[in-house]
Amino acid sequence: MKGLKIVEGDVSITDGSIDMAEDTELEIQTMKTVLRTNRGEDAFDADEGINLRQLLSKGVTADMVKTQIKNGINQVNADYTIEDFNYSLDKITRTAEIKFTARKTNGASVSISNSYN
Repeated sequence: MKGLKIVEGDVSITDGSIDMAEDTELEIQTMKTVLRTNRGEDAFDADEGINLRQLLSKGVTADMVKTQIKNGINQVNADYTIEDFNYSLDKITRTAEIKFTARKTNGASVSISNSYN
């Protein structure tokens, strides 16, 4: 499958041609989009996204965050299992940092990091 390559929120263009993303690159790009979308925010797909309150509210635990991340990546491809997961919260900047590695049943793996504030 192919899709438009997105870089920092914009369509990527090289030498006047629109760049395309495919396979694992497209899956990672789509996962990042889903993980930045608050569930219900997209008027065209109310089920897309994760519950960002589970990442940014008081009393949030790493397990709560991991559950939301798992739900998000499963919206893209349910063949992934989270293997390595790191969640940190900077109370001064009010920023949550999430880094994880997920492995597909065929052995392919992806590593993604996101910041939330």
